[in-house]
Amino acid sequence: MYCSKCGVKNEEGAKFCAGCGTSLTPQKNGSKSFLILGIILCFIVLGGVGYGFKELLFSKDEAQTVLDEVKSTVEETRSTLTEKAKVVVEGKVPKVQEKDKTQVIQETMPKVFTILSQEGQGSGFLYGQGGYIVTNAHVVAGYTDVIVRNSVGKESNAKVIGISDRSDVALLISDDYAQVKPLLTENEDSIIGTEVIALGSPQGFENSASIGYLTGINRDMELGFIYEHLYQIDAQIDQGSSGGPLIDAKTGKVIGINSLIYKQNNLFGFSIPMNSVADLVDNWIANPMSSKQVTSLFGIYEEYTYSDESASEDTTYEEDYSEDNWNYYSFDEESLSNFIITYREYYEMALDAEDFYWIQDLLQPGSTAYIDLEEYINEITGQGMTFDFTSNIVTGVEILEDYALVSTNEEFDFINAAGEYKYYNRNKVYTVVIDNEGYYQITDIEIFD
Repeated sequence: MYCSKCGVKNEEGAKFCAGCGTSLTPQKNGSKSFLILGIILCFIVLGGVGYGFKELLFSKDEAQTVLDEVKSTVEETRSTLTEKAKVVVEGKVPKVQEKDKTQVIQETMPKVFTILSQEGQGSGFLYGQGGYIVTNAHVVAGYTDVIVRNSVGKESNAKVIGISDRSDVALLISDDYAQVKPLLTENEDSIIGTEVIALGSPQGFENSASIGYLTGINRDMELGFIYEHLYQIDAQIDQGSSGGPLIDAKTGKVIGINSLIYKQNNLFGFSIPMNSVADLVDNWIANPMSSKQVTSLFGIYEEYTYSDESASEDTTYEEDYSEDNWNYYSFDEESLSNFIITYREYYEMALDAEDFYWIQDLLQPGSTAYIDLEEYINEITGQGMTFDFTSNIVTGVEILEDYALVSTNEEFDFINAAGEYKYYNRNKVYTVVIDNEGYYQITDIEIFD
C-alpha cells in the first residue's frame, strides 16, 4: 500500500504511513457530507414542485381552459386519424370529381370521327398519343386507306395499321392528329347501372350523342366476329354508330366500343369493353401491320370495288338531301354554342401545334378572323409561348337575319417568349355565318379585356 501523501510503500494492513505518519484509514465525513447535500437538494426540488402546484391551484380557471383546448385538439386528431384508417382498412379511395354530361360531350366530341369509305361509313375515336384511331373491324374491312372526318367537318387521310378477323376491332393512324391528346380509357370493368354516353354518326347523323345506362354485362355471341363479355346498353345507337366510343358519363373515360344493335326493336345495343381489347390495340401500335398483311387478312377486298350500280344509288341518296329539298339553312342557339365550344377546342390545338390548319376550315376564307388568326399563329410559331385555358363558357347567343353573335368568357394563363406570366379574363363576341354547304363559319372575333 502506498501513501497518498509521501508515496512511501507500507505493509499491508498498516494504519499509519512509515514515512510521514499520515493515517492510511479512509475518512467517512465526505460521504456523510454528500448524503446531507443530497437530502437538502431533494427538499429544494420538492419544495419547488409544491410551490408550482400551489400556483396551479391559484389559476384553476385558466388551467381548465387550457385543458379543454387540449381535449378538443385530441378529439379532432382522433377523428381525422380514424377516417384515414377506415380508408386504408376498407380499401376506399377519395371520390373522383364527377363531370357534367354536357362538359363530357363537349370535351369528347372533337376526338370522335366519322370514318368514310366507298362502301359506307362508321365511327371511331382518338386512342393513344400519336394520331391512333380505334374503330370496328367491320367498318374498314376491305380497305387499307380511309377518310376520317372530325366534328367540324375537317377531313383527313387515315391508314389501317391493325385489324382482326376474330375480334371486331381495327386501328387507324392519321398524321393530322399526331399531336392531339387522346381520350382517356378505363382499365377496370364497369358495372350495371353505370350512366353512359354513346357518341358517333348513327344513320349518317354525325356528331350525335345519346345518354343511357349499362344494363347488362358479360354477353357473348358470334356474328362473323367473336364477341365476348359485351356490355349491354340502352343508349341509342344505330347503323353508323359502329366504332364510336361508349363514355362513362361521370368520368369522361372510354369504357367501350359501340358495335352491335338488337335489330328486332333497336331498344338496346352492345359495346365491346375497351379494357378487353386494349392489349390487342397496343400491340398494333408497337408493331403496325403492313398494307399487305391488312389486305390478306379477310381475302374479300376485291369484292369491295365501287360498281356503277352502287354509284348510281349513292347519287340518288345525295339528291334526296340536296339543297333543292332543304330550301334553307338556319341558326339555332344550341348548335351555335356547340360550334363555338368546338372551335375553342381546335383553337387550343392550333396554338399547341403552332399550326393554322386546325382552325382554317372553321373560318370564312378572306374574312377578318381568317386573316388575323393566320397571321397571329404564324407570328407566334417557334416563340415558345404557353397558353393554358382554364375556363371557356358561352354567355349569350343573338340570332340575326344573316348572321349570329355568340358571346363567351374565357380565362387562361399565358407565358410569353421571355418567360413572363400573365393571367387573362376576357370576353369575346364571335360573328358566325352559314356557308353554301350549311356549315357554320366565323367571320370576325371581337375581344374585350
